Order: sequence, then C-alpha cells, then structure tokens
Amino acid sequence: MKYSILSKMKLNLKALSAFALITLSSTIALAQDPNALPTEPKPLSIDFWFYTLLLIAAVLVFAVINKTVKALELTQTLNGKDVGNKWNKINGVIFLIFGLGFFSAIFWEFNTHGRQLLPEAASIHGAQTDYLFNITLIFTGVVFVLTHILLFFFAFKYKGSGKRKAFFYSHNDKLEVYWTLIPAIVLAVLVFSGWKTWTNITTPAPQEALQLDVTGKQFAWIVRYPGTDKVLGTKAFKLVNDVNETGVNYNDKNATDDFFTREIYLPVNRPVKFNFGARDVLHSAYMPHFRAQMNCVPGMPTTFWFTPTITTDEMRVKTNDPKFDYLLLCAKICGTAHYNMQVKIVVVDDAAYATWLATQKPYYTEETAKQITEAEVARMKAEEERKLALN
Repeated sequence: MKYSILSKMKLNLKALSAFALITLSSTIALAQDPNALPTEPKPLSIDFWFYTLLLIAAVLVFAVINKTVKALELTQTLNGKDVGNKWNKINGVIFLIFGLGFFSAIFWEFNTHGRQLLPEAASIHGAQTDYLFNITLIFTGVVFVLTHILLFFFAFKYKGSGKRKAFFYSHNDKLEVYWTLIPAIVLAVLVFSGWKTWTNITTPAPQEALQLDVTGKQFAWIVRYPGTDKVLGTKAFKLVNDVNETGVNYNDKNATDDFFTREIYLPVNRPVKFNFGARDVLHSAYMPHFRAQMNCVPGMPTTFWFTPTITTDEMRVKTNDPKFDYLLLCAKICGTAHYNMQVKIVVVDDAAYATWLATQKPYYTEETAKQITEAEVARMKAEEERKLALN
C-alpha cells in the first residue's frame, strides 16, 4: 500500500495550538517598547482576541482538511486505486510554487529593506570594507540562488514515479576535486583580501592625524580636543571628580589649552585618531557612516583612526536629506538610556574647520582650577568618611 507525504503527517492538534498561542504571546511580548515607563496593566484589546481566534480557526481548518484528505485516500485505497503517484505529482508542483514564492520573497526583501541600508561609506577604509562586503555577497549570492533553483527544480523533475528507480551514484573523484578546490580558492581569496584590508585599517595613525579624546559614561560622550599646541594633555583615573570628569592632569602644560565640545567637528580628507576610554561600564563607539567601531573599556585605552572623505553638506546632497547628520553612537547596551547616547559629527572643509576652531576656548581657567580643587577635596573627604564607616 502506498501513502503520500500528506497521509503520513501525524497532526497533534493540542501541540500545534499550544505552539501557535506561545508564538503569538511571545511576539506580543517582544514587540513592547523597552524604553516605555511602567504603566498600569490594561485589558487585552479586541485586536488580540480577533487574531487569537483567527489563528485557532486556521489551525482547525488545517486539521479538518488533513482529516478529509486522509479519509479520501483511505476510500480510494479500499477501492483498489493507486493514490501514491498522484500525490507525488502534486508535491512536485507545490515545490515549484513554493520556489517561486521563495524567490519572490527574496526579491521583495532586497527591494524593500535594501533601501534602508547605509549610504556610501564616508571614509577611505569604509569604502574598502564595503567593497569586500559586496564581493562576498556576490559570491555567496550566486551560489545561494543556483543551489536553491536546483533544489526546487530537482524536487519537481525527479519526483517519485513507478517508471524509474533512483540511480545509485557512489562517488566521482574528479567532481569531488572540483567542488573542494573551487570553494577553497574562492575562500582563500576572500580571506586574504579581508586580512590585507584589516591590516591597512589597523596600522598606526599618521603623525599628522588630529588627536581626539572620547570618553563614554552613562549616558553621554565626553569629547576633548587638543588646543593650539595640537597635543592632548595626559589624564589619570585617580584625578576623576565631579568637575574633572575624565581625570585630565592639568599639571601637564599640554592640557591647559585643551577644550571640550558638545559636537565633533572633523576636517575632510584629514586623518583623525580617536583615543577612547570609559568611566563606568563597557561602551562601544560606533560611527556607522564611517564604518568605524571600537569598544570603550574602563581602565584600558583603545584607539581607532580613519580619514573622512565626504563632508556633511555633500552627504546631505547625496542622500537627498537636508537633515542628515553623522553620529557617534553607543553599540553596547550600557543601561536604560543607552539609546540616547549619541553625539553629532560634522565634517567640514579646512576653512570651515579653522573658523570653528578659532571660536573654541580652553576649558581650564582660574575659576575651573578652583572648582576642580574644591571637588577633589570633597571627594577625598567622602572617601575618608567611607573608610571610617567601614572600620
């Protein structure tokens, strides 16, 4: 007696219904806004019950159709009719239809969400990174499309039939060499290209690079520029207090002309080196349009450098978005206000950068020095009181 694939399915209605309800409830739970404030519990809406009943109805309809088809098959079998080949043909056609739907969904995904990708990279190494990504996508995409076309086509062409038997093909040495050697060569080229690009990206920054000090804290970025001497002053974590947030050592003459900004200004076509740090927890400095990311680790300085190639105004024209801005974001979930941890980056030409630079004033003044001293005294006093309390 021959049975179709559908007739072999053992439907467990209770398990399927439970799975559907769990899936629905999980989707609703995960869809909640993680930043929303706690509120009073609200009664379930009509939409919830509507979709729940709709899902239950779909499960019941599927169960009824399945039982009906099995009853028809049993009737035909008792009447001496062969139903196996008919269902093989149906399943083969279903594979073709599913394959068309599968590729249609892929085309829709690329066409719809592909438009939400980042615009062209705004740094030299970013363009190299995008090139490697696109090459990898082309290679893997071609293999993906070809293998799935063969998958669905072969399922249709070589569906079960009483007129032929499956051909036993143990091995083919030449074919095995081809499908081992070709992927190995392709992967070797991709790996070597990636290694070469990564080596270029991680080389030491040029001596003439603009040096910036960026410190992450919950939930902001503290950005420090060198002053007229173009050299950043040193810092130490022991000097951190409520006024001197990053622990700058103002006994260092190179630090007295440094200044802090709320926005990051960068000159186009000039290398910039970011010196990263963190005050509290692990952060991750992420500048997506420059294809730059580096973890900010408490107690361990990290660096990353790149050369911006497109000004903010030029990118606004390229993206047709007059409100476009480059951003420094945090890519680590560092706390409740993580989503709001960002600083605007403005890339300008040399003339505009020199004009902006001329408007900046050193942070360290006589008044600031007094405030830092008072804050340090208060910190030391609080530390002594804490030690006494522990004793």
